[in-house]
Amino acid sequence: MLSKENLEKRIEDIRECGECRDIQIKKFSPIKDYDDFDKLCDDFKRCGCGKRPIDIVMAHILKIMIEEEIVPEKATLRRNSPVPLSKFYYSSLNPQFLNKNSLILLHHDFTKDVASRLMGEVSEVACVLKGSPQDTVGVFDRGSEVYHFEILEGDDTQINVMRTLINEKIILVKNQSKHHIEVAVTTEQKLVQLHNYLENNNVKKGVAIDAMCGLGAIGIYLLKYGFEKVIFNDINPEMVETLKENLKINGLEDSFEIFNESFEDLDVEDLDVEDLDLCVIDAFPSSDISEITKKAERIANNVLII
Repeated sequence: MLSKENLEKRIEDIRECGECRDIQIKKFSPIKDYDDFDKLCDDFKRCGCGKRPIDIVMAHILKIMIEEEIVPEKATLRRNSPVPLSKFYYSSLNPQFLNKNSLILLHHDFTKDVASRLMGEVSEVACVLKGSPQDTVGVFDRGSEVYHFEILEGDDTQINVMRTLINEKIILVKNQSKHHIEVAVTTEQKLVQLHNYLENNNVKKGVAIDAMCGLGAIGIYLLKYGFEKVIFNDINPEMVETLKENLKINGLEDSFEIFNESFEDLDVEDLDVEDLDLCVIDAFPSSDISEITKKAERIANNVLII
């Protein structure tokens, strides 16, 4: 179980050792042209610490996909690789060497047979998902149904760790099949934007609402920044349940309320606050937030759209 106490050890475990040797493969050349293509197997180029260079791991994966005929014979790492998602992602580290059981893979043409081979033959693979990264996972808006990637095999739990400008790390645990793909560095950039807005606009540290809170990063930051109370709201009930776990992991037990509504339908009287100092809107890309923005401007003294 991840905790704030064992976090630093988890971060240290993903660093390469002094013996790790980087190997880069040409990204736009057919992987079958790689001199050691036929040697690609689970032990190939594995360091004594247990890690392998990411290009070797992805080449090994692509070799299996070629053999299973879900990518062409002339497949390249750049054009045909599945989406690789780290099970444990720390924003200051760009992992070039992968541990065993550290990788979640996503591809729209994966099958159960391919998933079984990948899980059995590539030690780094911890979970195989079927789906497209262009699809919106979760609930896009109040007219949408819940959408998941399909778990073909493995455990899709992922941990993202963000640094912040208040010298606190924020930890988000999620299930990649259920939750929108957003790596730690993207969330970290949003937190920097939020921090700069708070610093430059003299926002009272009173009551704030994270209007579409998702996993809770924005609201958690606001509490750690010093807000007296944060209202978390999200339309997706699965997000709300995960949010509760993330609040615990980040050591937060009070000074918040949680609602499970579309923001448009959220009854302001239910918030039980006299004055709302800040409303933060972090919606899915391409979603229409015109109605949401009008409501936010009506109920809050300050509105930040991220």
